[in-house]
Amino acid sequence: MDDNRDFPLDKYMSPEDRELVRRNLRVSDVPAGTVLFDSSSCKGVLLVLSGVVRVYSVSEVGREITLYRLFEGDICTLSISCIMGSMPMQAMIKTDTDCRIASLSNDVFAGIHAKYPEIQQYLLSVMNARLNDVMWVVEQVAFKGIDRRLGEYLLSRPSTIVYSTHDQIAAEIGSAREVVSRMLKYFEKNGYVELSRGKMKVVDPDGLRRSVGLGDGERR
Repeated sequence: MDDNRDFPLDKYMSPEDRELVRRNLRVSDVPAGTVLFDSSSCKGVLLVLSGVVRVYSVSEVGREITLYRLFEGDICTLSISCIMGSMPMQAMIKTDTDCRIASLSNDVFAGIHAKYPEIQQYLLSVMNARLNDVMWVVEQVAFKGIDRRLGEYLLSRPSTIVYSTHDQIAAEIGSAREVVSRMLKYFEKNGYVELSRGKMKVVDPDGLRRSVGLGDGERR
């Protein structure tokens, strides 16, 4: 492994198996916007060494919705599910930023997975956390209106200035670009945001929060 970080499963393995994993890990630098994985092929278990990776689903008409993101030290549980012969969902994995990604071959991972019950338990807990992320997304799309979902998205950003296109926001909140554009225009008309090309600014966060039915201090 061309990196000084520990593999997340190291503590469960013998020194011999840790060395086996290190010899077989392949590390690569991947530019932003690269598709790492789709449900039609299994290319090994993926580990994020640095950067941010987006996991998302695509509908039959091409509409995207973000399910969750992977960060430094995260193992891609979708790639594990694929190797174990059971895909829980049709999903894509793409780099949000420039990333360093490590991959472990299917046969090596399957061997250590079968050998260590502790690893099986750990990965089940990680998969459960990812399932909770997905269920949160389902709840947002199924039970909350577009105004609240969009308002929560804008208010949850680290800055009042949001550098996102309408297409990107639609993919994040599970809507259509046209719907997002109309709602942003409504927010602008009411003085909550200012829109410009490629970015928007939340100028009245309190008014936006009240408009979409969020209590004081409530965030996504």
